Amino acid sequence: MKAVIYARYSSDSQREESIDGQIRECTQYCEKNGITIVNHYIDRAFSAKTDNRPEFLQMIKDSAKGNFEAIIVWKLDRFSRNRYDSAHYKALLRKNGVKVVSATENIADGPEGIILESLLEGMAEYYSAELSVKVTRGHTENALKCKYNGGTLTFGYRIDEDKHYQLNPETAPVVLEIFEMYDSGITMQKICDYLNEKGVKSVRGKNIDLNFIRGILHNPRYKGDYVYRDIVIPDGIPQIVSRELYDSVQYRIATSRKATGRRTDDDAYIFTTKLFCGTCKSYMVGESGTSCTGNKYHYYRCVNTKKKKLCDAKHKSIRKDKLEEVVIGHIKKMLMDDGFVNHLATKAFELQEKESSELPLLRKQLEETEKGIENMLNAIQAGILNDSTKKRLDDLEVLKSELEASIIKEEIRKPTYTFEQIYFYIMSFRDVDTDTVKGRKTLVDHFVNSIVVYDDKILINLNYKKGSKQISFKEIENSGLSSGLVSSLGPS
Repeated sequence: MKAVIYARYSSDSQREESIDGQIRECTQYCEKNGITIVNHYIDRAFSAKTDNRPEFLQMIKDSAKGNFEAIIVWKLDRFSRNRYDSAHYKALLRKNGVKVVSATENIADGPEGIILESLLEGMAEYYSAELSVKVTRGHTENALKCKYNGGTLTFGYRIDEDKHYQLNPETAPVVLEIFEMYDSGITMQKICDYLNEKGVKSVRGKNIDLNFIRGILHNPRYKGDYVYRDIVIPDGIPQIVSRELYDSVQYRIATSRKATGRRTDDDAYIFTTKLFCGTCKSYMVGESGTSCTGNKYHYYRCVNTKKKKLCDAKHKSIRKDKLEEVVIGHIKKMLMDDGFVNHLATKAFELQEKESSELPLLRKQLEETEKGIENMLNAIQAGILNDSTKKRLDDLEVLKSELEASIIKEEIRKPTYTFEQIYFYIMSFRDVDTDTVKGRKTLVDHFVNSIVVYDDKILINLNYKKGSKQISFKEIENSGLSSGLVSSLGPS
């Protein structure tokens, strides 16, 4: 039998001797049982509570190659301390013809062995949970003193030597600007674009996105509240925005969600967040009104024509049912074109052949990190050894491990489909029932990027390159596809 050895320790305070001891006992087990060792996988300072371990993930990936039949561990808790992860990855290994063997725990292959293995894994998870309780207790004590408890630092703050929150002079003004911009009526997307143009980066050095903006606007820390689990201490940290501004923003978020939320049945506005006014570029949102005869009508209307009167579009509103008829009709016509389906399937197939956009960046970061490690080792060999050198080397080693884990996860995550699978998937949309809200919404979500309503035409932008279609109101009326599409008054 061919096997690999997997060894791990979980914290920086443990030493390399821990790994040496595990490998020694695993090697002795293999020699005693006539097992040939073909490789070693070693994770240093990585917890087994999660699967975010680079060597572990690489081992799981390599198991598919058929080069080994068993994984030898010192104890089962080296493999995993999470029963879900343990079961998940052991199932993957079984598919590849690989089993996990403990060198120091005598576990039989029969039913008794299954019970014993479950018991050992349960004990490992219990120990991990008990340790977590102790850590939480320490964090709670810190929280009662309004101290930083680790993790990703909140944007806008820095931590002083006593682990207390202090304002970051560079990023705190950005937080205040975000709140003021949103409170003045500027959309999250426009705030996002503005910050990226200024070169603002998140705490992790990434570009600003909508999740970042939402996280900022919903975070009660910025009004001065210290928050940890169920502990909330008002004025526990320095305030960046006033409580009045924070409350005003929360009210605007709530009312905006209510105004633009998608509804069900006859009131479902399936173009919400995709429909824009061509005159002022703002959202068009759903509303309804009742005519003098008692009939109820549903419209989309530019938000700037409703209250602030900031838009002078010729047509203030557009009939919901008629607009859906035009757009859904265009999508159905497009899907019935065999040439279009073949073109779209080909593009999708070619696109998946290209590498993930994340992988090149991760690999470049890994290459730069490895160069940094090499430079630090050269400096140490040249006699430059101090606390700063050692800390920098340790930081680079941790970063390298994190990048390797991210690369492996990205490679495992990427699925591949045949051209035929993609082609028939697109063809399946021909059978969607467009008489239902769910069916119409399915087509819109998959194929429509945005719809822009101008005074004399509609621009439909689809979710693929060169997928725009411009239709004039005159063309729509002449085709008999729809009538009564626009209204200069809209609902009352």
